[in-house]
Amino acid sequence: MAKKDLTTDWKEYYKSHLITIEAAAKAIQPGDAIYLGQATMVPYALLDYLYEHKEEYHDVTFWYNVMNYPANMLFDHDTKEHFRLLNVYNLPLDRMALDEHTIEVLGAGYDTYANSMWEYGVNTSATQVCPPDANGYCNVGCYGVCTNAVTNTDSRIVKKFGFIDATGVYPAPGPLEDNYIHITEFDYIISNDTEMMALPIPQPTEMDEKVATYILPYIREGDKVQIGFGGLGEAILANLAKLPGSFEIFSEVLCDSMRPLVESGKITRIRAASPGACTEETFKWLATTKHDVRLYPRTLCIEPLGAMEQENLVAINATFMVDLLGQACSEAQGLKPYTGMGGSLAYIYGAQRSKGGRSFLCLRSTYVDKSGETQSNIVPWLPAGSIVSMLKNYVMFIVSEYGLADVYLKTYVDRIKALIKIAHPDFRQGLKDQILTTPLIEEWDFRDYDMNDSTVAPPRQPNTAVPYRKYDFPTYEL
Repeated sequence: MAKKDLTTDWKEYYKSHLITIEAAAKAIQPGDAIYLGQATMVPYALLDYLYEHKEEYHDVTFWYNVMNYPANMLFDHDTKEHFRLLNVYNLPLDRMALDEHTIEVLGAGYDTYANSMWEYGVNTSATQVCPPDANGYCNVGCYGVCTNAVTNTDSRIVKKFGFIDATGVYPAPGPLEDNYIHITEFDYIISNDTEMMALPIPQPTEMDEKVATYILPYIREGDKVQIGFGGLGEAILANLAKLPGSFEIFSEVLCDSMRPLVESGKITRIRAASPGACTEETFKWLATTKHDVRLYPRTLCIEPLGAMEQENLVAINATFMVDLLGQACSEAQGLKPYTGMGGSLAYIYGAQRSKGGRSFLCLRSTYVDKSGETQSNIVPWLPAGSIVSMLKNYVMFIVSEYGLADVYLKTYVDRIKALIKIAHPDFRQGLKDQILTTPLIEEWDFRDYDMNDSTVAPPRQPNTAVPYRKYDFPTYEL
């Protein structure tokens, strides 16, 4: 295993360790478990070469987080005879691969990202990085900051492939220990320039805009806002410009739409773990901006303990389905994986323990099933086989296009009554009738209750629960 050596001539080291993709592929052995990073970090040229020569390989595992290039092995079931693909979070290409059963979904969120790597014996890294600077340090790029400090410094990574990319990976300013890896730490160096890849900015739907209107009264000047990549997040950002005062971002992702808000002074600080499929213009801005904008390691930004320490954290996340107690299915549609756990637990639980924290779990009230029938996403109880992402006790506010239900610290009866009101009107009576067949509630509890009363209760005061504190436990002599 190569180790950082600042005494050697790094340029000579570079030349002596520079090899072809073909030679790099030959260095991969049965039993290797290879960390690929995420998005533009992934060396897709290596994956395609290995796929073309798959008969020469077996028992090789790849551990990664989302692909944004259609690597050939994603769409060939025969791949499984030779390679095992383990993925943390699914975007469109990964969902297509799930339909082919060529990849496996890891049962881990971003807060347990590294733990999952070691559980599967990751011993190798192969990632795209920027060319070395004058001192031989390679910036790991905007997508690499979130994990570099954990993965590349861990002694369990015994073999490192560095794919040098001068065109497709943009540098992220920051300290050496988080944002850089020295060229002498790579056992193998491969030149592999790529093109910049980005997903289009999602546009808010009418439903996203409606849901946002219920959340905005709860956002106050100075709050630290967390959003995901998607239409709802875009709706929230667009409306921040209309609210009084300024705000900060403490989030899993940094999005294109944050840039003008920073330039105008509406957002005064951004702390995020990763870009949210940003465009080239935003990557260039990140590399040069003088504003208080930084990407940080996952251990700081997508971690319950890190979130707990943020005062006035407003966490806004999405889910697919909730039952009338507030249990939520956010990563799968029934038993069909769709996205992944991501960072939602870190923020939802963190906001619950944050001084002044608030969290919102948002969903569409209905969906259309395969037969064309409209069904409710708010159900009396979760269907058999549902993959539960969020426990009821961690949820504060649940929001649909029909309103906001405050279920935090509430009884079962109060949760049920609040959630029926934000279901689609066509399903409210049926939800009441069904839940009355359970021991959770009785007809008497519905006295003076109007399920069609759309009056939204005024925003509650910020979280008054005891905020998280670190304790120094005393030691005693026996």
